Amino acid sequence: MRSGIWRSCCLLLLVFLTGCGSSLTIYDITSNPANYNGQEITVEGVYLWKPGNPGLSVLAKAVSTRNDGTDAQPVDSLVWLDEFPAEASANLHRPIDSVYGAVRVKGKFETGAFGPDGSFTSRLVVQSAEAIERVERVEYPAPTEAQPNQVSIYELEKNPSAYNGQTVTTRGMYYWTQASSGLLTTGVQSEKPLGDNVASGVNPQPMGTPISMEGFPPDLSSQLNVGPGNGFVWGLVEVTGTFQTGGQFGLEGRHGSQLILDPASVKPIK
Repeated sequence: MRSGIWRSCCLLLLVFLTGCGSSLTIYDITSNPANYNGQEITVEGVYLWKPGNPGLSVLAKAVSTRNDGTDAQPVDSLVWLDEFPAEASANLHRPIDSVYGAVRVKGKFETGAFGPDGSFTSRLVVQSAEAIERVERVEYPAPTEAQPNQVSIYELEKNPSAYNGQTVTTRGMYYWTQASSGLLTTGVQSEKPLGDNVASGVNPQPMGTPISMEGFPPDLSSQLNVGPGNGFVWGLVEVTGTFQTGGQFGLEGRHGSQLILDPASVKPIK
């Protein structure tokens, strides 16, 4: 387990918008909102959606994140978005706690008091939207076949009660971020970075139903895929430990099962 508060920021999604064709940019409408009040416009900007009470759905000039792509925060002036279509967000960045990316949005622009608490001075009632930046995703699944005298990670996920209280050896994908703590999962999905061939990918996310893990040796992380600023770690490992299920385990009790590891048993698999 890793300890301490990690607040190293930030990756910054700052898209240089051109206002292609008849499109405006977020800079245009936030600089002179009165000029566009009541008009139907097409505008380019960075979309950010975050769940919560209240949630957040805005068009921004940029988004800053932690090094692992989580904790996205909008930068500078914002326009509240009503009725943003879910299908338009399918090709954007999708870390575990938000959706964000460069978009082109068509709708009716209005000035006033908008959003859950009326704190936004403008909004766009969205008619249609499309991603400007399309994110390609790559899946890295754990092996489906178990080694001799081992239990498949897929079997643990499917029938956890059959192994409750037992010592098991399995192979799966280790996944760690500050927001998730250590997990064992059936696979990792990562965004393919644009340009540079970065083996660790961008914004990796666990697949399946992750199992919380206690006792993973931090010094083995360097043998796996490590993100910028040590923002994330993931890779195939073999572990042995006591399996428990039917509770609330891991960070904030988010997971229904856990493995308490024998640290000496942990083996990164190339």
